[in-house]
Amino acid sequence: MAAELLNGERGNIVKGLNEANIKLLVDKLFNQKVINQFEKEAIMETHGRADKARALVDMTYAKGEHVSELMITLLKDVDPVLFNDVFLKADSMDGSPVFNLR
Repeated sequence: MAAELLNGERGNIVKGLNEANIKLLVDKLFNQKVINQFEKEAIMETHGRADKARALVDMTYAKGEHVSELMITLLKDVDPVLFNDVFLKADSMDGSPVFNLR
């Protein structure tokens, strides 16, 4: 579910991530050994904020469900406003969130 959700909200995440938060997310993923030095450099050497954000989302999505869930969780810590805008949209009339963190 997290991978589908991450991929489905790719455009909104790319629009909302700023350069500083991209760097924070990349550093956190690197420190947790989710991405390696080569992948970190590939993302950070990409030109343009939006392209960096796309590379980050695409790389985490490609690594599967667990990493996608981690990316969403890290996004909540790094940019709670963007997380709320993207993932806590009302799924139904009762206002239940689209994504529930454990």
